[in-house]
Parts: sequence; C-alpha cells; structure tokens
Amino acid sequence: MPHPLASHLAPLIDRDIEELRTIIARFIVSEPSEAERARYRRFGAELAGLKARLAARKIPPSDEEVELALSTLLVLAAAREPENEADVPDDEEQ
Repeated sequence: MPHPLASHLAPLIDRDIEELRTIIARFIVSEPSEAERARYRRFGAELAGLKARLAARKIPPSDEEVELALSTLLVLAAAREPENEADVPDDEEQ
C-alpha cells in the first residue's frame, strides 16, 4: 500500500517545489511521532533532486512511477535516521 504522502504528492509533482514543501509541512505538523516528522523533513530536503531527475526523463513518468519514486524516497529518508547513523562512531579508524 502506498504511503499517503506519496499518493498525495504524485499527481502534484509538476507544481512548484515550494508548494510541494508546503504540503509536506502540513504532514509534518500533523504527525505525532518525532521520528516520522524528521523523516518527512529529510524527504522534503531531497524532493527537489527527485523532481529534477523526473523532469529530465525523455518520456514523462506515469503517476504510478512518480508514486513509486516518492515512496522509495520516503523509505530512503527513514533509512537515514540519526539512530541508524549512531551505530558507527565518528572517530572510527579507517
């Protein structure tokens, strides 16, 4: 099942990035979980890059492809949670 944010943004992906970020901000303020709010913030920060990659395609993506790309970006944003990064010490020798 697609994430509600991805489903909401997919048909609107051609709109201005600031308008999309305003929609994301509404999701952030309505989310009770701090971890989920942080994920939405990371997602919003990376959305412009995804939007540019989609626009650069020779054949425009379908709504389903856009929804899948947005869902994937949400998953990747969750994978970048600070709790996951805390497992690797900053001063680790390489």
